[in-house]
Amino acid sequence: MDKETLRKAVIKERLELTNQEILTRSRIICQKIINTPEYKTAKVVYMYYAVNNEVSLRMIYDDCKKNNKIMAFPKVVGDKIKFCVAESEDDFEIGKFSIPEPKSNEEAPAPDIILVPGVAFSQDCMRIGYGGGFYDKFLSEVSVHSVGICYSFQVLESIPTTSHDERLDEIVFDD
Repeated sequence: MDKETLRKAVIKERLELTNQEILTRSRIICQKIINTPEYKTAKVVYMYYAVNNEVSLRMIYDDCKKNNKIMAFPKVVGDKIKFCVAESEDDFEIGKFSIPEPKSNEEAPAPDIILVPGVAFSQDCMRIGYGGGFYDKFLSEVSVHSVGICYSFQVLESIPTTSHDERLDEIVFDD
């Protein structure tokens, strides 16, 4: 199956999740992340604003606030993303691709961990995103513990990849 066909099939399945399924599965995933040593010791957490039934990171967001961790979210600038600090819902505006982005243009400090969304993941930590290559470009330029975040049905034995695709350090899902 090619990347585009796979993207469509997995997104379709994700869009069929109920709000309760998203909430329950997201809590399981977030708790797993919170319990990792990489997250526990992190002072700067790069994450994403969930859209289209992606895993909600609300529990991580709340934990970061409680523990005074710096949270940064992606902002599309040209053909790349940069991460900017956002501390509340008021710090966002609708950006490129209709995804909420930080209003601020100030780059966040270097990350200790990055939580990466995606459409599909392989068991060997490769990922298919939405096709823009934004995370692959970013991850190729930084050295950070990268964690793919997804539901169990998004993890496949293997996925089609290309030479510019970046391998993640781990994948966290709800099984």
